[in-house]
Amino acid sequence: MTEADDTTQAPIEVESMCPRCEKNGTTRLLMMDIPHFREIVLMAFECPHCGERNSEVQFAGLIGEKGRKYTLEVEVGDLRGINRQVVKSDHATLTVPELEFEIEAGTQKAQLTTVEGIMSSASKNLQTHQEERRKQYPEVAAKIDAFCEKLDKCARAEMAFTLEVSDPSGNSYIESYEQDLAKDEHLSVSYFERTKEQSKAMGMKVEEEDDGQPPPEISPDDPYHGPNSRGIVAPGAAVARGQEGEVAKLMGKYTAPEEVMTFPGSCHACGADAETRMFVTNIPFFGEVIVMSNSCDECGYKNSEVKPGGGVPEKGHRITLEVVDEIDMNRDVIKSDSASVSIPALELTTNLGAMGGIVTTVEGLLKEIEKTMKSTSRFQIGDSANTEDKEKWEKWLGRFSDLIQLKETFTVELDDPLAHCFVTPLEDNPADDKRLKVVEYERTPEQDLEFGITQMRMSEELMEQEQKKTEKEELATID
Repeated sequence: MTEADDTTQAPIEVESMCPRCEKNGTTRLLMMDIPHFREIVLMAFECPHCGERNSEVQFAGLIGEKGRKYTLEVEVGDLRGINRQVVKSDHATLTVPELEFEIEAGTQKAQLTTVEGIMSSASKNLQTHQEERRKQYPEVAAKIDAFCEKLDKCARAEMAFTLEVSDPSGNSYIESYEQDLAKDEHLSVSYFERTKEQSKAMGMKVEEEDDGQPPPEISPDDPYHGPNSRGIVAPGAAVARGQEGEVAKLMGKYTAPEEVMTFPGSCHACGADAETRMFVTNIPFFGEVIVMSNSCDECGYKNSEVKPGGGVPEKGHRITLEVVDEIDMNRDVIKSDSASVSIPALELTTNLGAMGGIVTTVEGLLKEIEKTMKSTSRFQIGDSANTEDKEKWEKWLGRFSDLIQLKETFTVELDDPLAHCFVTPLEDNPADDKRLKVVEYERTPEQDLEFGITQMRMSEELMEQEQKKTEKEELATID
């Protein structure tokens, strides 16, 4: 047992869904401190129902400032060399030059193993389906057998080889038996600057350099940036054409002066101190909207929320949009937490408040509904479902997918008793948008009671009565 086996805390067990049978299994989390490296989190999942098992490594620290490249030379009979621990991240590339063998970045999950484990696993993976290859492609199978034999010799230290681990994130590691790595004759490490392509692959923000090329020409029939653009897309058209005066005019029309307010709060995920930012903006044909954003520097948790501002309208409204092309799919949508969504073509109507309040597009709204339906209907589409129900759901979901891909036109309806929903019109006057209709209606007494409007009216009436009573008493005193 090496020093890296000394853990800092006991394993934590949590229930999680099995990706194969979709039943509950157990995931064990273990924080481990590797000497001369950093803390890592070991994750191991096991399903008692279908026997599914998998494990991976998560990194508790941040991405390093530079990439790392480890080079390990293993000699014949060097058993200590093949027993060295190896931490391989998702972004690492493993290479054995003598065998012209390479494991590319992103092809395997992050793992904690040994040099022997890497070579043995590579041989085992290559031998998958070898029996079928021997029957259909005997020459290819023979070459793979010969290569796997070399990998097995490396795993047993019967053949000298070099293992190179190059990781642009700096999160990979090969164990050294020396306190000072410089004294390790068989292991060396070097550092390198990441390329822009490597940074992008890891999800890091990269500033693009100006290549000096002129901006692309705008097609006259471009619905978003061409000369005929209208309504809500007009500011973007003005920006694309470089009309600064028009930009200021249009942005003043479509937004209100914004003052970002910041106040202290706490992270909903880890409880650490975090700032919450809030500002009020104005959306055309809709009204004031309060945007709140919260982010945590400790755990990286981010959350944003949109709430309608102002009072409660006297009437509810029903928005009906006929979706015909990509322009309609890309319309902005504000769905409040008091609205329901209907798609008559699918005979689908969500409950009031389903999915909460979201700001998205028509396409994003459809995908969110599809995701919600799949997550709440596991018994109808999972392995436990009977054949008839499963076929019905698969057919229904297939029809839903056809709508998202615009294989047919369809209608989306947003019904909000509080009139807090919004769909972007393509005309300066929403009434001129032939595909978009907004109809107002009187709320029922049940809806007023459900949303607390009845109670507010009663409170207002009581306050008015108290005010009148006070005024009468004051007049009587004066007399």
